[in-house]
Amino acid sequence: MLLLCCGLYAGAQAINASPNLYAANINTSVSVTVTTDHQDMTSTERAEEGSVTKSFTRAFAVDQMDKINVNNRYGSVTVKTWDRREVKAEVTIRAYSSSDAQKLLDQVAIDAAKQGDLVTFKTNINVEDNRWGNFSINGRKSRREVKVDYIIYMPANNALTVLQQYGNVTVGDLDAALSAKVQYGNFVAGKLSSNNNYISVQYGKANIAEATKATIKHQYGAGVTIGTVGTLNLDAQYTKVDITNITGEAVIEQQYGAGITIGSVGLLNINAQYTKVNVGTIKRGGTVANLQYSSLDIANTGSIKVDAQYTTVNIGQLNGDGNFKMQYNNLAVAMVGEGVKRLNADCEYVGMSFNFADRYNANVDVQTSYAGFKFGAGVSAKLTGDDDDRSSNQRNYIGKIGNGGTNMVRIKAEYGNVIFR
Repeated sequence: MLLLCCGLYAGAQAINASPNLYAANINTSVSVTVTTDHQDMTSTERAEEGSVTKSFTRAFAVDQMDKINVNNRYGSVTVKTWDRREVKAEVTIRAYSSSDAQKLLDQVAIDAAKQGDLVTFKTNINVEDNRWGNFSINGRKSRREVKVDYIIYMPANNALTVLQQYGNVTVGDLDAALSAKVQYGNFVAGKLSSNNNYISVQYGKANIAEATKATIKHQYGAGVTIGTVGTLNLDAQYTKVDITNITGEAVIEQQYGAGITIGSVGLLNINAQYTKVNVGTIKRGGTVANLQYSSLDIANTGSIKVDAQYTTVNIGQLNGDGNFKMQYNNLAVAMVGEGVKRLNADCEYVGMSFNFADRYNANVDVQTSYAGFKFGAGVSAKLTGDDDDRSSNQRNYIGKIGNGGTNMVRIKAEYGNVIFR
C-alpha cells in the first residue's frame, strides 16, 4: 500500500467506495518506484520547485465471472483490453508542491484487493490540508495538487465499474457490462457490446463510438456524442446531444442545453423542455413527442403523436398517422404521404399548414373558432350550418381531398389559421 495526501476542493463529494474488501492469496506482482523531478522555471514560477512521482503496479488472476471495480479521484482512468486471464493496474502518482510534495505523496493510499469474484482498485486520500490547486501568494505563483493516473489492463469479457472524480475515463472496446460514473471529467469509449451499459457524466463530455444498448445520464458540460447505438435511454440536462444512428428504440429526456440532433432512429419517445430537437429519419411508426418551450424538426417519420406547448413543430414527410395536440406557435407538415389514414390536429393559438401528396385522398372535417381556413385546388370544402352559424366565429367545414374515401383529416383550430395545399 502506498500513501499520498492532498486537499480537496471545498464542498466536493467523494465517490462512494465499494464494501470492505480483504486481500486474497493469489498470484500478484508489485513494483514501486520513486523519482523527484526538478524543472527550469522563470522567476515568476520559482515558487513551484518540482514534483515527486511514484508508480504502482499490481495484477490479479481472474476468470470470466469476476468483476472489476476502479475508484479514483484527481487523475484519470484508461482501460485497455487484452487476451490474458488477469487484470493489471499501473498507477502513476505525481505530487506538485513548492514545499511539501513528498508529504503529499506520502499520504495517498492505493488499495488493491480481490475478495471472492470482485477485484477492487481504490484511491484513498488522507486529507490534512484543503489548500489545493494553483494560487498566488504575494505575487508568487504556487501549485499544490496531486495526479493519480490509472492504466487498467483487463479481459474484454469481465464486468467493469469505474468511478472517477476530477478526471477523465477512457475505455476501449468492451464486451461485458459497464458502469461508469464521471464527475468533472470526460468519458470516451470505443465499442460497447454488452446489453448492460450505464454511463453517468457530470460537468464533462461523453463520446461513445458504438454501443449495443446504453443508459446515459448527462448533466452540464460539453455534451454527448454517439456514433451508433442499438437501444438508448438518455437523460440529458443543460448539454448538447449529437447522435448519428439509433438502430432500435430511444427514450430521451432533455432539458435546456444547445439541443439534440439525431441522424436516424428506429422508434423515438422524447420529452423535451427549453431546447431544440432535430431528427433526420424515424424509421418506424409509433413516435411520441412531448415538448414545452422548444422546437421539433423531423425530416421523415412514420406515425407520430405530438403533445406540445409553446413549441414550433416542422415535419418534412409524414408517412403514417399523425395526432397533434398543441398550444401556441406553429405546426407545419411539408408533405402528408399517401399512407396517412388518420390525421388529427387539436390546436389553440397555433398556425397550421399541411401539404398533401398529389394522389392523396381523404375526407375532411375542419372546425374553427376565431380562426381562418384556406385550401388549394386539390381540396373541396363547404361551410355547414344555417345563416346564424355562418355569422358566428365558430365554423365547421366538411369536404374532401382528392377523391375522398376512407382516410380522414380532422382539424380543430382555436385562434389560429389553417392552410391546406
